[in-house]
Amino acid sequence: MNRQIMNHKNSGMTMLELIIYAAISILIGGFMLNLLWGGKNVETGRKRLGILQDLRISSLKMNRELTQATEILFPPPDGKKYSQLAFLTCEGELVVIFLDDKQNLNMLNYDELKREKRPPYLLAHKTLDFYVSRPEDAQDYVQYFIQILDEKELPFVLSDGISVKNIIR
Repeated sequence: MNRQIMNHKNSGMTMLELIIYAAISILIGGFMLNLLWGGKNVETGRKRLGILQDLRISSLKMNRELTQATEILFPPPDGKKYSQLAFLTCEGELVVIFLDDKQNLNMLNYDELKREKRPPYLLAHKTLDFYVSRPEDAQDYVQYFIQILDEKELPFVLSDGISVKNIIR
């Protein structure tokens, strides 16, 4: 009978073993949750970085087009803020950059639209604000400001200025 009691005691877990197993399980569970939560934050950060990169690429496209412009038609050089930019390319084509009613920032080559029915080029989605100004003393300098929203509805702002090199005087 003593042997049966002793075998029965050795087959169970002690309280110390139970606490150690529980602590190890909690540590492993916490580590796994941290990995999952951290992975979600990395994905969100990657998406936000992608939106910012899209905005920078759009700005570079605008700058490239503007450096080849021969004449800025709108806005006038009065230092005021306007919501559109119109200029002539080196090929003499009219290009307009504007914010549409769906909050998309677009660049439209009007001559390509007439010839080929080409739609506007989308520069940025979810654009809260877009304005352009030209200082009174600078005929060939344009400043612009773009504010967009990311997927968390947080604003990104990009402001830039460019001197137009091909203006014919």
